Amino acid sequence: MEAEQIKEFKEFLANTKQVNELTQYRYCTWIRDLDLNKLSQEYLNEFVQGKGNHSQIRGAVLNFLEMTGLNKTFDMPPKSSGRERKRIIRDISHEEICIVRDYLYSQSFKKGLIFDLTYQGALRRFEIPTIKMNSFKWLEWIENMDQPCHLTIQGKGNKQRTVLINPETAEKIFNHYNAKYTFKDMDEIRSFANSPSLLFGKLTVHSIWRIIHGGSLKAIGREIRPHELRHCRATELERMGVPIRDIKVYLGHSSIGVTEIYLHTSEKESIGNIQNILNKNQKG
Repeated sequence: MEAEQIKEFKEFLANTKQVNELTQYRYCTWIRDLDLNKLSQEYLNEFVQGKGNHSQIRGAVLNFLEMTGLNKTFDMPPKSSGRERKRIIRDISHEEICIVRDYLYSQSFKKGLIFDLTYQGALRRFEIPTIKMNSFKWLEWIENMDQPCHLTIQGKGNKQRTVLINPETAEKIFNHYNAKYTFKDMDEIRSFANSPSLLFGKLTVHSIWRIIHGGSLKAIGREIRPHELRHCRATELERMGVPIRDIKVYLGHSSIGVTEIYLHTSEKESIGNIQNILNKNQKG
């Protein structure tokens, strides 16, 4: 496929489908070998099946067909009956979390904070570079600094959700910028709280992978994948007693079961439930 077509496909994924940077790269890599001169139903079937017929190649081809308007002309081959291998999500102990966190903070404040926010907010990698200063509810948190700080996240499909950041971590961030700018009065604090500047400046999803993956390997002798921190946080919340429907809201999952449809769980209710439980565990 021509470079210009790959560029157009990447722009379609970013602007129309709002796909994150990493998935854009993967989809473009898969679709690069597609020969449009040979395009037929038989060729498309052989192409997808020859690449493994997994979710990434299917996603790449489906999106390309949609962009070109060929999705009504061609059908995708049947899905594979099952995966040949499953990604193993390993247990991560609280002690290991603390060791990796301390190691990364010893490297730099930025690295430690990336780990803390990823874990506490159960964030996806592509969500972290979008965090701004005003994504945090600083003024509300300052009124009661013993409470978690609310952080608004721009998730999949440009949907927003709220996660909770431990008061200790919120205080670290606030003190870091207070030391940098030396806030003299409340007006300067408000200016900081309302700033639309990015928290981490220019940050790529690949660099987040390197920080967490490489840092954990050096700190505890085995790698932790960033996405494993989402699983770990979800498990931790469940063990604290947070209802599964609230965990789904917290993680920003779009597929909510029939029970959740009937319950009509709102984000406000879910965040309130999680905050109450976190407060109880903190006091205990």
